[in-house]
Amino acid sequence: MSKKLLFTISFVLTTVLVQAQQIKVEYENKLTALPELMQQFFTMQNVQHSRLIIKGNFNGKRAKIKKVICNKGSFIESELIPDYVHFVFADSVETLDFMAVPYGEDSLRITCFYPEHFNSIIFNDTVRIDKMKILLETYTYGDSPDIPILAYTSGIPIQDGTWFCGLRDSGVEARKWYEKYKIDDYIFYTIKLEEDTPPNDDMSIYVKVAKKDAYATHK
Repeated sequence: MSKKLLFTISFVLTTVLVQAQQIKVEYENKLTALPELMQQFFTMQNVQHSRLIIKGNFNGKRAKIKKVICNKGSFIESELIPDYVHFVFADSVETLDFMAVPYGEDSLRITCFYPEHFNSIIFNDTVRIDKMKILLETYTYGDSPDIPILAYTSGIPIQDGTWFCGLRDSGVEARKWYEKYKIDDYIFYTIKLEEDTPPNDDMSIYVKVAKKDAYATHK
């Protein structure tokens, strides 16, 4: 094998690893900071919350967010932010809030907020509600530029229930949960970082959401 080919393979692998390790995610449950009666009310209403502290060398990169549905090992992916919206990470530490609230008789509304910019709603997503599922941390390095950040899932099946902590601490990436644990019918959300691009004459509208240059619209 030639040195040039070895260099090319090494460069590609390094690039993939750098992309896959662009961010680190930490999680907080802000509901525990609420007054006791409010916590009891949210528990009664089956409200869930997770705050994501996202760290990385962003430097104005655009965040593309996807929803991934697992159905018996097959995956369906969909973009949650329109192409004309540029959700830009400006700093090295960013925060996203996910809140899940029952919606109708059999649905759950999952909303992603950007608290640093007037609690802007980044997206709303509606999924089928399931009492055996919770919002669960997903982050593992994996080998994809689409980095998993949060899931709505059941845990590892065990006798008389499911084991959420085991799944949370397993280090197994979300795409392999069905293969390893036979967990099915779950969803997870991913972030992919791209260089932000300015609008051009072909765009009818351009919306930018970020802490810096807070909000701009181009028509």
